[in-house]
Amino acid sequence: SKLIAGKIIPAIATTTAAVVGLVCLELYKVVQGHRQLDSYKNGFLNLALPFFGFSEPLAAPRHQYYNQEWTLWDRFEVQGLQPNGEEMTLKQFLDYFKTEHKLEITMLSQGVSMLYSFFMPAAKLKERLDQPMTEIVSRVSKRKLGRHVRALVLELCCNDESGEDVEVPYVRYTIR
Repeated sequence: SKLIAGKIIPAIATTTAAVVGLVCLELYKVVQGHRQLDSYKNGFLNLALPFFGFSEPLAAPRHQYYNQEWTLWDRFEVQGLQPNGEEMTLKQFLDYFKTEHKLEITMLSQGVSMLYSFFMPAAKLKERLDQPMTEIVSRVSKRKLGRHVRALVLELCCNDESGEDVEVPYVRYTIR
């Protein structure tokens, strides 16, 4: 095992040094303020061959709802605490998207937990509409939210005003 480890450790150090060098080259471009995607490069290396390959990164796919264009790097920012200090209820959350973004939420989830859906039984829906969002998340996921949790990531399925299904970014729901 000493013989094998003796050969691996220098290889790890050499590879790490090469990767750090490539990362530093790209960081210089960030610091210099390059904004064009084609200024940057993806680097691939295999020191055993030796092979060094570079390619241009692909832009993130763009999506659109109404006249709003977005990528996977975008998100909705929703402040969960209202000015009066109370947390937003599910009904207020749904209404917020209806008025601010003209989107009707058809399904709302957090992780693997379905918090709201248009086909939810009426009794369950009535119960959840007036509850704070964090209470619904805790109840449905069967896990208490820790004090360290400052925000929740919520996924939405939405319809536009014409009833068509539209793709939208995720929601960062700030609770503290």
